Amino acid sequence: MANYLFLRGNRNKGFFIDIANELIEKGHQCFQMKFELGELLFKSSMNTIYAPFHLSKREYPITDEALRNLKIYNITYKERILEKETTEKELRVYKRYMYLIDKYIEDNDIDIICLFNGYHWIDQVSKVIAEKRGLKTYIFEDGIFRPYTITCDERGINADSSVPRYAAFYDSLEINPDRINCYLFKPENVELKHHTKENLLFVAFIKAINMIGNLFRLSPKLYIHITLWQAIKYFVHKKVFPLRRNNNFEWPKEYIFLPFQVARDTQILYNSPNIKNMEQLLEVVLGAVKELNTAQKREVKIIIKEHPEDMSRNHYRKLKKRFKNNDNVIFIQKYDVKQLISKALAVVTINSTVGIEALAQYKRVITLGEAAYNIDGVATKCDNPKMLGDVLKVVLEFEVNKERITKFLYYLRFHYQIEGTINRRNKVTAENVAKRITPSPEGNLLHELSK
Repeated sequence: MANYLFLRGNRNKGFFIDIANELIEKGHQCFQMKFELGELLFKSSMNTIYAPFHLSKREYPITDEALRNLKIYNITYKERILEKETTEKELRVYKRYMYLIDKYIEDNDIDIICLFNGYHWIDQVSKVIAEKRGLKTYIFEDGIFRPYTITCDERGINADSSVPRYAAFYDSLEINPDRINCYLFKPENVELKHHTKENLLFVAFIKAINMIGNLFRLSPKLYIHITLWQAIKYFVHKKVFPLRRNNNFEWPKEYIFLPFQVARDTQILYNSPNIKNMEQLLEVVLGAVKELNTAQKREVKIIIKEHPEDMSRNHYRKLKKRFKNNDNVIFIQKYDVKQLISKALAVVTINSTVGIEALAQYKRVITLGEAAYNIDGVATKCDNPKMLGDVLKVVLEFEVNKERITKFLYYLRFHYQIEGTINRRNKVTAENVAKRITPSPEGNLLHELSK
């Protein structure tokens, strides 16, 4: 039997609670440290403490430099976006919580730590503690084949994940063709179909309580990238956007599909060494397409789809005004992504999950950043943005390796990902996750496949 510690969690605060309930039924012990005021509204079978009420002035022995070098989103965001330096006072707060977490781990003989996303300061400092103590960590995130899968990885998410990057691994993999044809983007368990819609009003209510807690210093400052006004705009957009009509546009005969990503996401901040924003991304791709058109006397255009999660923060008005009279650039906010992919010559992305959707249609995919699907014969990575024109010319002549792509997708969907949904609490998801993270031969299936 193992002792689990659950830290933080996603917007659905019941996700970790449900998993813990399943583990407790199996005879394990589960503990939880809560950090936000809104979390106190959720009842749990776990041994629980509200961390801010147990904080002391004692600090974990780690240097400021070591903290700054961690992939802590708050620090990175402050430096790159706000162009400010994290203060010594803020770092002291991290050290004090780090000391508390470390002591709680020791006092309760914790074996396994469960985190969400992994780039929050709580996650990053906990990973340091876990590594020093030789503890296992599981990092969760929304799944790749949303909304019916969940990511759960011992190493991290996206480019930090444990997804094998060598082609021979997939070539030797045996698959069930009927399974991938039927369930790549559908749940095998039909019960999950009823648990995909998120209760946005409830999420907003909990978020408001958390912000109040932070305002009255009843909880630490967990997020630096969002204000109350930004949160309101975000949730209003989430409610209104589904009611909007699709964009009308004239389909080009030939085009490259360019999905924009969340501009300030960890994917850009940590996994995009060359492209720092969407404006630069468009410049690079436009230059490559011009080069292609000139060399081959073609009229290939670019269709850009803005990321729905980013629209309440980034309107790109200046960028759209700049290209208003450029027939080679088409901006779209709302349209079915599958259709946009289906007619494209290729998909160029930094490292978006849209790349996975494109692979599912056996499209040529070029990445400009670090991605879990940067695998020979699956996607083509362009390390130097200046060379994208040459890469594009070559890739468009390639024969797509459908067999390798199919095996890669099969591994992702049926071995790597966990079937379940984070949006709504349900027992099926909790059972599947608990099975994966239970220390047993069944729970270690992914580890065995990755050898």
